[in-house]
Amino acid sequence: MPKFFLPFRANCQDFQVDDIIEITDSDASHISRTLRMKLGDTLTVNDSAGLDYSCVIDKITHESVFLKVLEITKCDVESDKKISLFQALVKSDKMDTVIQKAVELGVSDIYPVSAKRSVVRLDTDAEKKKNERWNKIALEASKQCGRGFVPLVHPVITVRECSELLSAHDLKFYCYETEDEKTIKDAIKNKDFKTLGFYIGPEGGVDPAEAELFKGAGIEAVSLGKLILRTETAGMAVLSMILYETRL
Repeated sequence: MPKFFLPFRANCQDFQVDDIIEITDSDASHISRTLRMKLGDTLTVNDSAGLDYSCVIDKITHESVFLKVLEITKCDVESDKKISLFQALVKSDKMDTVIQKAVELGVSDIYPVSAKRSVVRLDTDAEKKKNERWNKIALEASKQCGRGFVPLVHPVITVRECSELLSAHDLKFYCYETEDEKTIKDAIKNKDFKTLGFYIGPEGGVDPAEAELFKGAGIEAVSLGKLILRTETAGMAVLSMILYETRL
């Protein structure tokens, strides 16, 4: 069943059974023109806070689609653990892929990080446009995989800001190619936590000075094994391991 997202609960009312929900803009066009849905067809909308509204199409106009609420249920796909990915900026469209796949694998927040060895440097205008694009990708990925909310892609931060935010998580680590003792398995297996944050460095790797910054903030280095993974692969590997350990 197709799924769409309403604005965050703070910006919209709590709907009840038999209430009418109006869908506008691109979602309305997608429902009526792309999917060619008709009166009486059913779909799901989510309030971006964990509630699914099963609806039937009640009316279609040129600009809007009106849905009648049939049933309200809590979306059961979300974990009770909050996972934050801190990803160093990567070139080309690799960041798009990182965001899309991270959302599919259950991430809660994504923080793009401008690292010393990052190839990509964004000015203010470019950063704003990129952030809008990245959040749109997160929205579309959330629709596709049936998430209970849309993970937020935050504005770009520095490595120092990254270390400060990471240090507030129950579990935190960064992946470091020179680490040869502590593994990702050691970091997450049989650990009790509500929040977990991890950092993936850029194509050029984590700079030693940044590694010292993380160490000083109490953030441990972990190894992903003997293979050297591309930066766009490493985050997905970590999220897959977390998913296996905590939910499967």
